[in-house]
Amino acid sequence: MDKTQIAVMGIGNILMQDEGIGVHIIKELEKYDFNPHIALIDGGNMGMDLLPFFDEYNRMIIVDAVDFEKEPGFIDTIENDDILTLFTTKMSLHHLGLKDVLSYAKLLDQTPEDLCLIGIQPHKVEMEIELSQIVNSRIPELVTLVLQKLKIWGISCTKT
Repeated sequence: MDKTQIAVMGIGNILMQDEGIGVHIIKELEKYDFNPHIALIDGGNMGMDLLPFFDEYNRMIIVDAVDFEKEPGFIDTIENDDILTLFTTKMSLHHLGLKDVLSYAKLLDQTPEDLCLIGIQPHKVEMEIELSQIVNSRIPELVTLVLQKLKIWGISCTKT
């Protein structure tokens, strides 16, 4: 397959408060027009069903809640092979699902050429639809980080 596309994937369960941050970021990105076009993927908590997406795109940004063992709202960006290294010592809230998907994709040589994980330390992961105040307040910064990475990859955007 000729991989020529770029995708942003948000992962998380919106019913579990801050765990759903990735999906919330996708909703924010839907307010933009991108040139050239990119795919915005609501990965929810699909687990291994995400595997085909990793073969389809040559560049991908994943936005997710990650337990960095830092203060709530802490944001970090991890790239390429460093992502799997992170999961050997830290836990994403989707640790098994995302780690397994990335491991299988790597094993099958189906990982994107460029892979970027933008993660935020959650404050609360409880049965609640609304994000915690601290994580909600960091949405603009997360969106900016995604847009900056896309700009580096040659993607321009305008807010609709």
